[in-house]
Amino acid sequence: MATEFIENEREDVSKQDCELKAFKRLAEKLKRDFPQLHLCLLLDGLYAAEPVFQCCEQNHWAHLITFKEGSMSATFKEYESLKKISPENALKVERENLTQTYSWVNDIDYKDRLLNVLECQEMEHSPRRKEHEKNTRFVFLSSFKLDIKNVEVLSREGRCRWTIENQGFNVQKNGGYGLEHAFSHDTKAMKNFYFLMQIAHIFNQLIEKGSLLRQRIQRTLGSLKVFSKKLLASLTEKIVDLDRLRLLLAQRIQVRFDSS
Repeated sequence: MATEFIENEREDVSKQDCELKAFKRLAEKLKRDFPQLHLCLLLDGLYAAEPVFQCCEQNHWAHLITFKEGSMSATFKEYESLKKISPENALKVERENLTQTYSWVNDIDYKDRLLNVLECQEMEHSPRRKEHEKNTRFVFLSSFKLDIKNVEVLSREGRCRWTIENQGFNVQKNGGYGLEHAFSHDTKAMKNFYFLMQIAHIFNQLIEKGSLLRQRIQRTLGSLKVFSKKLLASLTEKIVDLDRLRLLLAQRIQVRFDSS
């Protein structure tokens, strides 16, 4: 939807730019460009702060924010205490080689607002060797009221933030996009390159995950890698037929994501 860079406009600035300031600028852009869009923000622990809560409240946005003991420590301790006296707010789910235990507390007081906290303790275990057990704890601040019906899906969706890291920036670094390569020392050129790379990455995801070309590519070319090579050759070696292109662009299409 948008990209907001963290940067200082001048070398003599009194306060350094930071992610929270960039978040505020990005939020203003999103609200201006998509005023009616219902959003749920997936954020890491840095954003567990009053300005972010206020922004979400004013824009009528939902949120799932990673909650760490080091951030809002008093509220975290209060959650730990309330959890002990709320045994009814618990759910245990057994799956193959995986046990998930959910706990939650609603309506924790914080600066004239009420916060909800969701926790998932996950234990991966080997059916043969007990020493291979792996315990992981996930805790989120949630704008959604929590109950036994929604804690599983909210915990799963909150962890989708890692998808941004692993399948977003990681792909841009190591998937052929060249994010870490210094193509220019000019800051404006670097930003322009990143905008173009974001657009290319979006197109690639629409092709890879969408319903428009996925099955056709597999049927005719076998793989997206072959398709990418042929597309590059077509763009660099052939002259574009503008009349045919205008006819194609005049047609209305809809691309649906295919999760099968």
